[in-house]
Amino acid sequence: MNRINKKRLLCALLTGALALPAVAWAQGQARPKPKAPAKVEEPQEEYTEEEYDAYEKAKGETDIDKRQTALIAYLEKYPQSKLKPYIVSEYQILFFEYQKKKDFEKLAAAAERWLKFAPNDLTAIAFIADAAEKLGQERKFIEYAQKIYAQKPTGDMALMLAQSCRKLGEEAKYLEWVEKTLSDPKYADRLDLRLARMELVDKCTKEKNFAKAAEHAQLVLKALETTKKPDTTSEGDWRKTTTGIKRACHYIIGVNLYDKDKFSEAIQSLERSLAVDPKFDWAHYYIGLSLWRLKKVENNEAPLAFAKAVLLKGEAAPQAKEHLEKIYKALHNDNLTGIEKLYSTAEKELNSQRSAQKSN
Repeated sequence: MNRINKKRLLCALLTGALALPAVAWAQGQARPKPKAPAKVEEPQEEYTEEEYDAYEKAKGETDIDKRQTALIAYLEKYPQSKLKPYIVSEYQILFFEYQKKKDFEKLAAAAERWLKFAPNDLTAIAFIADAAEKLGQERKFIEYAQKIYAQKPTGDMALMLAQSCRKLGEEAKYLEWVEKTLSDPKYADRLDLRLARMELVDKCTKEKNFAKAAEHAQLVLKALETTKKPDTTSEGDWRKTTTGIKRACHYIIGVNLYDKDKFSEAIQSLERSLAVDPKFDWAHYYIGLSLWRLKKVENNEAPLAFAKAVLLKGEAAPQAKEHLEKIYKALHNDNLTGIEKLYSTAEKELNSQRSAQKSN
C-alpha cells in the first residue's frame, strides 16, 4: 500500500486546527491591559490586578518548562478568568516551541496536561498524535488519531490509521480503516486499497491457513467485480494484475474446498483459476487430487490432470508425476507402457485450453 506522509498530514491538520487564539495572537491581537483603579460606579471588573500580574508573570517566564507549569497553575487558580483566551494562546505557543525543539516527549506531556482542561481540544490531540508518531509509539498514535478522526473524519487520517494497524498486525482493524479510507472520494479508485485483502490472502496462504485465506479471497473477488481500471494503468498491466488476482483467489478457494473434502466444488473453483491461466500447474495438480479422491481414474480423468501438471514443469511436477505413475501402474499391470499416449493427450488438451484462453 502506498504510504502517506504522516508528517505533512499532521502539520496540515495542525495548521487547520489552529484557527484559534494563538494565530490571532501571532498576527498582533491586542494584549490585555492592567486594570485602572476602579470607580465606585463602575460594574465589577472583568479581571483583577492579581490575575493580570499572574498572567504577565506566567507569560514572561523564559524557561519553557517553568512557563508551562505557571500557565497550568494560572488555570487551576483562575478557571473562570476573562484572561483565559490569552492563556490558551500562550499554551498553544508552547506546543510549537516543544515541536521546534523536537522534544516530543515533553510536547506529548504538555498536550496531555492541557486535555485535562479541554478534553476535546483538537490542537492538543493532534500534537499528541504527532509526538507519538515521531517517538514510534504506534498504539498511542492510533489512540489519538482515532480522536482526530472522530472530529475531522478524512480519508487521509483513515489511511494513516490503516497503516498503523497494519504495522501492529491488527488485520481486522487494518481492513476496517481501509474501508473508511475508501469511503472518501479521494481514495475511492485506489486499486491497492480496494484489493488490500489480497495481502491477507498471501499471508494466510503462507501460514497454511487456507480457510481464512479463502475467506479473504472471496471478498477480493467481490471487490474486483466493482473495481474499475485506473486511468493511469495500461490495459496490459490491468489485465496482468486482474489475471493474477483471479488465478490466485480461485485456486485458494479450491484448495480450501479440497481440504474440506468438497472435491466437486473444489474442481469447479480450480477450473476457474485455469480459465484465466491454463498454465497454472498447481491448479491442474489439485484437480488431479480431487478427481482421484472421487475415484475418477478409469477414464484417465485424474491421470490426465496430473499429466498436465507434469508437462508444465513447475513446482508441482514431481508430485504430479509420482501420483500419475502410481495410478497408471495400478491400471496397467504395474507398468508404464503406453503412458506416452496419455502425455500426448494431455498436451493436446493444454494447447486447446491455451487457445480458448487467448480468444477470450
